[in-house]
Amino acid sequence: MKLEKFIYNILQSPNKSLLIYAITFILFILSIATFPSQIIKAKMLPSKDSDTFSVYVDLKEGSSIKQTKEVTSCICKKLIAKDLVTDISVFIAEGQPLDFAALVKQSALKDKQSQAEIMVNIKKAANRDITSYNFVGSIRNELQKCSKYEANIKLIELPAGPPVLASIVAEIYGGDSFQSRRDFAKKIAKVLKKQKTLVDVDVMADDSFEEFKIILNNNKIIKSGISLDQVKNILFLAYEGINLAVVNEKDSQSQIPIFLRLDEERIFKSNKKDDILNKLARLKLVNKNGQTIALSELIELKKTTKEPSLTSKNLTPMINVIAETDKDSQIYPLLDARNEFINTFKDEYEVSKSNMLNLKFKDKKTKEIFELVWDGELKVTIDTFIDLGGAFIIALVLIFFLMVIYYKSFAISGGIVLASFISIIGVIFAHVIMDLFTEDTFYLTATSLIGFIGLIGINSRNSTLIIDFSKQLVEEKGLSINEAIARATATRSKPIILTVLTMVFASSLLASDAVFGGLGVALIGGTLISYVVSMFFVPVIIKNQIKKIIKS
Repeated sequence: MKLEKFIYNILQSPNKSLLIYAITFILFILSIATFPSQIIKAKMLPSKDSDTFSVYVDLKEGSSIKQTKEVTSCICKKLIAKDLVTDISVFIAEGQPLDFAALVKQSALKDKQSQAEIMVNIKKAANRDITSYNFVGSIRNELQKCSKYEANIKLIELPAGPPVLASIVAEIYGGDSFQSRRDFAKKIAKVLKKQKTLVDVDVMADDSFEEFKIILNNNKIIKSGISLDQVKNILFLAYEGINLAVVNEKDSQSQIPIFLRLDEERIFKSNKKDDILNKLARLKLVNKNGQTIALSELIELKKTTKEPSLTSKNLTPMINVIAETDKDSQIYPLLDARNEFINTFKDEYEVSKSNMLNLKFKDKKTKEIFELVWDGELKVTIDTFIDLGGAFIIALVLIFFLMVIYYKSFAISGGIVLASFISIIGVIFAHVIMDLFTEDTFYLTATSLIGFIGLIGINSRNSTLIIDFSKQLVEEKGLSINEAIARATATRSKPIILTVLTMVFASSLLASDAVFGGLGVALIGGTLISYVVSMFFVPVIIKNQIKKIIKS
C-alpha cells in the first residue's frame, strides 16, 4: 500500500523523522501563539441570541419621578422607531418581573423614583437577520443620547452563562471612610470607561445630596385646634394619594377604587426652601372653629444631607464598579485596564499585585489602603478555565499511569500522552477557521475545553491500536519494527478514519449552536488532527521504544 510505503520511508530516514518532529513542533507553537496574539480569544460562553432584553435607567440619587419619566420616554421613542422592536413595558420606581438576568442584578430591590426598567421584546429569531446582541450593540450609542440628569443607561441581555451581577465587577475594599472609598471607586470607573470594548460602566454607590425634612410643630398644631393626624393625612393625600372609596358596577368583575391626589400642581418648581413653603402654603386646613390655616404655618423645613446606602460583602464594607463588554471577552479589556492602573496610579499610590489579577493600592499621602478584587462573569470564566485545565491535566496523568500499567514502559506511555496532547493543534486551528466564516468572534469557550478533554480517550485509543498491532506483527510475522509499525499504521488507518468521520459528522450538528458550538468545533478539529498524528507522529515517536515491550 502507498500509505504503508510512505510511512516506512519516514521511519527508515532519520532526517524525515526529524522533519515530522519539526513540523509538529512548529504547528504546536503557532497554535499556542494564537492566544497572546489574540487571533483566537477565550470566553466562558458566547453571547446568547434572545427575543428580549432590558434597559436599566438610574438617575442620580434624589431625582424626581418626572425626570425619570422624561429619560424613559426619550428611550422609548427611539426604541419604538426600530422595526425589530415589537413590545415595550416601562416600570418606574420598581423593577420589572424577575427574569434570569434580574435575579442577581437587584431588580427586585428597586423602589426609588430615580430608578426605572424597560422591558423590550423584539421579533423572533426566524423573522430577523441580526442577532439580539448585535442589535443591542447597534442601538447602545443612540440610547445613550437620552442620558439627561446624569442618568446611567445600561442595556441588559439575558446571560448565556452563569447569572452574575455584571460581566466585570470590580470590588473596592479599604479606605478610612465611605467617601474615600467612593472617590477611589470613581477613579477605577474612569479607567474602565476608557477601554474601547467596555460599556455601561457604573459605580454602585450613591452620592450624598441635600434634602428637606418636614417637621411638625406640635405646639402650633395643638394651639390651632387641629389634630396631628389631620396634618399628616393632608400631606399624604396631597402628595402620595389615597383610595377614598370604591365604585360598584354590575358588569365589573371587581370593585373600582376612587383614587384622590393633587394634580401636577403638587410638583415643586425648585428645591429652594421658599418655593417649597409657598407650595405648602396653598394647602389649607380647617380647625374645629371653622378657621382655615395654611399648612406652612404648622410645619418647619429642615435641610439635611441624605446619607448614601452602604454595601458590604462578608461583613466587609465595599463598593462595586460594574461594566459590560461589547462584543468582546472580559479578560482582554480587563488586562488593558489593569496595566493602566499599574502605570497611571503609581504617582499617587503604591501599587502591588495580590492574588491572581487583583491589585492593592496604598495612598502615598493618607496611607489608606484599597484593594481591587475582580468578580462577576470574569471570575467565573477564570475559575472555570482553571478547573477544566486541572481536569485535563488529571486526565493526562491518569491515562499515563494506565498506559504504564498496561505496557510496563514510561517512554511508550509518555509518547501516547504526548500524542493526545498534540491534538490541541486541531482544536485551536479549527476555532481559527470557524472564526473566519462567522460574522461574530468565535471564542474558545468552556465547552471547547470539555471537547478537548473528551479527545484524550479517542487519541489514546488510536495510539494503542497501532502499538498493539505492531507488537503482534513483530512477534507473529517476524517483521522488523519499522515494517511492523508501517503496516500496522496503514492497516489501522481505515477503522481510525471511520471513527474520525463519524465524530466529525455527529459534531457538525453542534458547531452552529450558540452554547455548544465550541464543543462541536473542538471535536471536529481535534479528531481530524488526531488522525494525522496517529498516521505520522505516533509511528515516529514509538519506533525506538516499541522493542522494549516486545517479548524476547
